[in-house]
Amino acid sequence: MTDQINYYEVLGVPRNASRSEIKNAYRKLAKDRHPDRPGGSEAEFSRLQEAHAVLSDPNRRRRHDEALDLAHAADQLAGVIDVDWNKLEDELSQKRRERESRGGGGDGRPSLGERLRNRFRREEAPDGSGRRAGAGEKRSRAPTRQARWYEPHDFDPEPVTWKTGALSFVGAFLALIAVGQIGRWAVGIDLPPSPALWTLALAPFMWILYSLVGLLGAYFAYKAAGWAGVALVFVATLIVGGSGGPPGLVQSATLGIVALLAVVYLGQRRTRTRWRDRS
Repeated sequence: MTDQINYYEVLGVPRNASRSEIKNAYRKLAKDRHPDRPGGSEAEFSRLQEAHAVLSDPNRRRRHDEALDLAHAADQLAGVIDVDWNKLEDELSQKRRERESRGGGGDGRPSLGERLRNRFRREEAPDGSGRRAGAGEKRSRAPTRQARWYEPHDFDPEPVTWKTGALSFVGAFLALIAVGQIGRWAVGIDLPPSPALWTLALAPFMWILYSLVGLLGAYFAYKAAGWAGVALVFVATLIVGGSGGPPGLVQSATLGIVALLAVVYLGQRRTRTRWRDRS
């Protein structure tokens, strides 16, 4: 393929790779090819960084895919005919100027060379949407959608750090303590104060509240710290439930965590299937 760099080949991933697959491939190769490691290469490491930066950005990835398609089309065309396009353009421009000088062709239409270039070139819209002007619009295969709040499988959390890990654990721990205390009042383990007597009516519904806390805790932890954050929420559930928590707290909160894991798994599976069908 001419001089066009294929960043998918640089990272060793297919063109339908998800953002998480691209990130994992980059991290794995970056460790082996870092200049500070034996056998590492500064040039290869820079190329890896460039590939990751392009493929991680939806707009840059879309333009890269279009460049790959155009380079592939040029290779296919070059294999069929061998035409000096610059010479052809010069000849056509000369003929057009001759017709205009005679007054017989000055209709303002673009030359054949311009029409050929425009056919293979997609023009960027002012809003950055990357839509091609005119008819014959082609949908890009690169992902452009941003993760919505109800699509946690599209989140792209960074690796867990001390800050994100602490926030995930402490946040879930405090939420579970609060709901656990309400549960102790509701089932009569502790005598509720007068302002909290209404909690006695919640006893049949406390498992819903436990599950909701587990689900939301896992959701925000996954968004901030990925799978490690979800694991920390589960650890906080075990600690609170084993330290005097009300009956059913661990089981119901774990049910909420599992529900979040199921949503992420099914969403990723659906995304992989959709990319497989497009490729």
